[in-house]
Amino acid sequence: MTITEVDEGQSGVGPPRWLAASLEVKEGRDPLGLQTTTQDRLMPRLLPGILELSRRARYFSFHAYLLDRYRELRFPAEAQSLSTFIKAREWEYGLAVLNCPHDCGSVPVGAQSLRGIVGHQDPPYPRGQSVESTFGGYGLYYRSPLADLGIVARAGTLLGDTPIPVDVLYDTYRARRLADTFRGAVADTEYVTAWMLTTDPIPLDVLVEYARVGCLCQLANHPAERDAVHDALFGDNPVDTSARAAASSDSEARPDETDADLGGSSTGAPGLAVVQRRRSVAHYLTIVDAYPAVVDDEGAYREALWAPGSLRSPDHERVAGEWAALVAKDAWQDALCSVWAEFCRAGVDATHARDGAGLAWEETRGIACRMTMGPPHLDPEMPTTDLAASVLDGAIGLPGVVDGPLTDATLDALRSGTVALDTATSGLVVILELSRRARGRTDPGWAEFSAIRSAWQPSVASVIQGVTSHLADAPTIADTLWWLVHHFVLGVHERIAYSKLPEHTFRFRWEDGLVHFYDNGIGRFPLAAVRNAPLAFITQDLDFWERDSEGAAALTDTGGAFITEMLP
Repeated sequence: MTITEVDEGQSGVGPPRWLAASLEVKEGRDPLGLQTTTQDRLMPRLLPGILELSRRARYFSFHAYLLDRYRELRFPAEAQSLSTFIKAREWEYGLAVLNCPHDCGSVPVGAQSLRGIVGHQDPPYPRGQSVESTFGGYGLYYRSPLADLGIVARAGTLLGDTPIPVDVLYDTYRARRLADTFRGAVADTEYVTAWMLTTDPIPLDVLVEYARVGCLCQLANHPAERDAVHDALFGDNPVDTSARAAASSDSEARPDETDADLGGSSTGAPGLAVVQRRRSVAHYLTIVDAYPAVVDDEGAYREALWAPGSLRSPDHERVAGEWAALVAKDAWQDALCSVWAEFCRAGVDATHARDGAGLAWEETRGIACRMTMGPPHLDPEMPTTDLAASVLDGAIGLPGVVDGPLTDATLDALRSGTVALDTATSGLVVILELSRRARGRTDPGWAEFSAIRSAWQPSVASVIQGVTSHLADAPTIADTLWWLVHHFVLGVHERIAYSKLPEHTFRFRWEDGLVHFYDNGIGRFPLAAVRNAPLAFITQDLDFWERDSEGAAALTDTGGAFITEMLP
C-alpha cells in the first residue's frame, strides 16, 4: 500500500489504513515524581512487608493455606494452573464473606464483581475468578508481603541449583503454622469436604457455613490462627532442626531456609525489616491510644504522625521522626502541586490566547511571577521574608479553609487547605510555614528519613535548606514563585515525560526554543497511600484495639503489651 491509497469507495487522499499514532496521549500519574518518593523510597522502609491493599490479617493465613493445599493436591507445578486455582478459591471465599451470617460488612478481594453476583442473582451462585490479573488478589496484594515476611518462596527461588517453578511455602514453623491454623478452622466445613474442587454452582448454605468460621471477621474466634498471623508479621525464623527433620516426602517443593536467608540472624536477632515493622506498628498503636480518631480519619492520622505527643524512649523517638518525615513530604507535595496546577492552567490559557503558539523563556517566567491573585491575594513585589513574617503574626492566612492564625493550625489542616484553594499563593504560604516548623529539627529518625529523595525530586531536608538559602537572597514573592517553578516543576516534568515516551504525558515542553503547553490533565495529582487503612484493619484483626461502647478505638491489653515489648 502506498501513502496515497484509501479505502474503497472513498474519494480524495487519506491516511494509509496501517498507520497508527506514534504517541499515546495520557495524563501521567506522577508528573513531578513526588509520589515515587513515598511509594518507592519511604514506605518500603517505614513499613516493610505491608502494602496499601494488604489490609486484612486473615488473608495472610488464607493464602498460605491455598498454597499448601495446592501442594497437597499435587496439582501441576505451573504458574497458570496455580493462578487459576487461587482465583477460583478467592471467588468462593469472597462469596462466603459477602454472605457472612455475622453481618460484619467485610470487603473481600474482588468485591465489586462479587457484589453484582450476590445482589442480582439468586443462589446457587456461579463459579468464577476473583481478579483478572495473574494470581488474583494474592498476586496483587499479598504475594509480595508473604515473600517479604519469609513465608512464601516465589517462583524462581533456588532449591539447590534449580529454581522452583511456582510459589510454595517455606518449610519453616512460621509458614506451616500459618497454613495449618486456617486449615484447622475450616477443615470440617461442607465447602472444604465436598465443594471446594467442584465446578457446580455453589449453594448459599454451603457459603454461610464456610463464612461462619472462615470469614475475615472471625479471626478473633481462632486464637491459634491469630497467633500464627501475629508471628508471620512480627516473628522471625529461628533454626528449627526438628521441623526440618520431620519434613514430608515431597519437601523438595518447599525450600528450607535459615533465619539468615530470610532477613534474620543466625544469632537469633531479628532482621532490620522485622524490627522496623514491629516499631512502626507499635508507634501506630501509641497514637491510637492518644488520638483514637486516627483509625477512621486520615487527616487525624497524618497529624498524629507529625505531632505524636509523648514518646517512650529513644527508639520511639526515632521511629516517630521517620513517620513525621513522611507527613512533611506530603505537605510539601500538596503545596508544590498547587503551584504546578496554577502554572499549567495559566500556561494553557496563554497558549490559547496566542492561537497555540509557544512561549519564550521570559514569557514563561512572567506567567509564574504573576501567579499572585490567590487566594490569598499577594503583592508580587512584596519581599518573601515579609510574607513569612505576616504568616507568623497571623496577618496572612488561607481564607475560607483555615480559620485563625496559621501557626495555630495543624500541619494537615495547612496541607488540606492548599488542596482546597488550589492556588500558587496558598502553596507558597504552606511551604513557608512547613519550612519554619521543620527548620532546625535534628532528631535521628527525622534527619535520616527527611533526607530521602526520589530519582526526580530532592528530599524534604534539601527543600527546607533550599528555601532558607533562597530567602537569604531577599527575593520578592514573584521571584520565589519563579524559583519554585524553575527548580521543582519545569525541568523535572520534562525529564519525567521524556522518560515515558512513546506515551505522551507532557503538560509542557521546550520545542524550537519555545515552551509549548498542552491541555492534557492540567489539574492536581494525588498523594501516594500512607498505610492508614491497613494499619487500622490489621491491628484490629490482631486484637490490638477494639471499639468501646461509644464506637471509639481503645487499646486492648494485647495492644498495650505489644507497645511495651516493641518500644520498651
